[in-house]
Amino acid sequence: MGGYRVPADLPAIAFKMVKWRKKNNFVIPNFLLPLRRQMKVINKTQAPLLEIAIRESLKNYESRKEAGSLGDLYLYYDNEENILFFYDDLENLLNEVQLSSGEELSCPTLRLVAQQLEQSNFFDKDYIFKPFTISLTDKYFAVTEEIFFLDDDTIKLEGDIWPEMEKNLDNFLKNLLR
Repeated sequence: MGGYRVPADLPAIAFKMVKWRKKNNFVIPNFLLPLRRQMKVINKTQAPLLEIAIRESLKNYESRKEAGSLGDLYLYYDNEENILFFYDDLENLLNEVQLSSGEELSCPTLRLVAQQLEQSNFFDKDYIFKPFTISLTDKYFAVTEEIFFLDDDTIKLEGDIWPEMEKNLDNFLKNLLR
């Protein structure tokens, strides 16, 4: 078969395209429908649980006698057991949270919770080293998605796709409408 390359940020492009198509009465191509179904929205019932879990994880880190400075908070989500594990940057378990059965972890909700905690200056602690990141990992601690990034003067919430997204969307739509 031909080598059609799918851009890595296609879900973001698809989301923009949904807005554009409603405005212009355009029908979404069938190949984008699965991506549209995979896009998750903010889970309002999960947000308070995740906020408490992040607070408890950092409290547990602070209460350790050997605690130094924390630069990363790693989250591992076990799909089979619906458990979210929180680890420090030395891969020590800080906390674990059981999510409701049948409910999957929502990364947009995690981003929103982290942003709200930052706005309330929760991460302004002596033991939090900046740049500070909250990352989703696999069971081998390889980062699969960066959830939150905090530097002294910079907050990066969505990764590197935003600067290139408009250009990629324009190119995608040009190719689609040819």
